[in-house]
Amino acid sequence: MIGSFSIGIISVDLDGTLFRSDGMPAPEGIRMLQAAAQAGVRVVISTTRNAAGVRQLCARLGLSDPMICTNGAQVFASPAGPIWASYTIPIEVAREIARLADRNGWEVSTSVGSCSYLRQRPGQPLGLVENRSIAGLEGSQGTSQLVIVSANEEALVAEPKRMILHEPDAIAAARELTAQYSQACRAETYYEPDGSLHSLCIFPLRADKGTAVRLVAGKLGIPLGQILAIGDNPNDMPMFAAAGTSVAMGNAPPEVKDSATVVGPTNDDEGVAWALRRFVLQGGN
Repeated sequence: MIGSFSIGIISVDLDGTLFRSDGMPAPEGIRMLQAAAQAGVRVVISTTRNAAGVRQLCARLGLSDPMICTNGAQVFASPAGPIWASYTIPIEVAREIARLADRNGWEVSTSVGSCSYLRQRPGQPLGLVENRSIAGLEGSQGTSQLVIVSANEEALVAEPKRMILHEPDAIAAARELTAQYSQACRAETYYEPDGSLHSLCIFPLRADKGTAVRLVAGKLGIPLGQILAIGDNPNDMPMFAAAGTSVAMGNAPPEVKDSATVVGPTNDDEGVAWALRRFVLQGGN
């Protein structure tokens, strides 16, 4: 049954939170999210992943609530839509980033529409590679397309929702460049659980999980104090700030833990299930 805590929305991150370090969904966390949804709590997936993969996950799990995708660059009323918010990086800014990467031979993962584009690696054929399924959920509908291009700039067939860089030199240079365009886009740095650098993600200026979850709560008529936010990375901190209750995974960096209401177990130790037992579902039913 629903516990004594008044939770109307569970806003849950995927990578490093609901997904274990092996990339697979945590089974008890999944089961308890489904139980919460059946009990009437709105389960909102909030992730940097693109919409196609999130739709796939929701379809497999039987979730029909709003989705926050690409770090808030896209917010959907449900997996089937309609779309409540959509933001992109201005094309002139995206071109500057792509050209910088091309001059230095750096790879950028660029999301435009339903496609993700990658700069060609040695010996790699150009064009459509595959329809990719979210980890552990093969066979679902709504996969995203991966396209290989000869240069990062060729990916800019329209304004992108997201650009990701991984090489340390690329991250440092792109961070400096995006600082010059702080009125048009924003950059977020992601880290591994051991504190090592993972990636730099560049998003539209208004794309953050805090803004997105406030929009969702307003549309659903649910007070912010009734939001439970669960995450593991610095990009989850705006979501924590918007929520009445927040849980950081045990694998989160120190600043994320410090910003949360409470710190739970790691993603590998069913941290999401722990959070739901404590704040939403009594007895795990």
